[in-house]
Amino acid sequence: MANDSNKMISDFTGKPATQSFFTAIAEYTASLGQVTKDTKAQVSFAVNRKFLWLWAYEKTADGVLYLNVTLDRKIDDPHVHKITRVSKNRWNHHVEVKSEAIANSGWLHDLIRQGYEFARR
Repeated sequence: MANDSNKMISDFTGKPATQSFFTAIAEYTASLGQVTKDTKAQVSFAVNRKFLWLWAYEKTADGVLYLNVTLDRKIDDPHVHKITRVSKNRWNHHVEVKSEAIANSGWLHDLIRQGYEFARR
């Protein structure tokens, strides 16, 4: 019987490129200061509240990592794939990481840093 599942995953060991993107982003996030990392269906990072989630899907090809950064405002940036307002002062900024260049980019680091600063308040 074929596996029709396409669940979110937080273990990227079978996807070496995706794992590399995750490692770069996780190392940058940890460099910002003390964060709590939680791994379930997604990997999340928090300070006083969660601000960053990373995941792939079981059937996603290696080399694709999804992430959301939560901010208290909408940041219009052409690199952001989708922005969703989840409550009055909460905006999820969805990014698709498909290269080392994106995983290590200044614009992504800036977005994550803004999420970290928001979560510290």
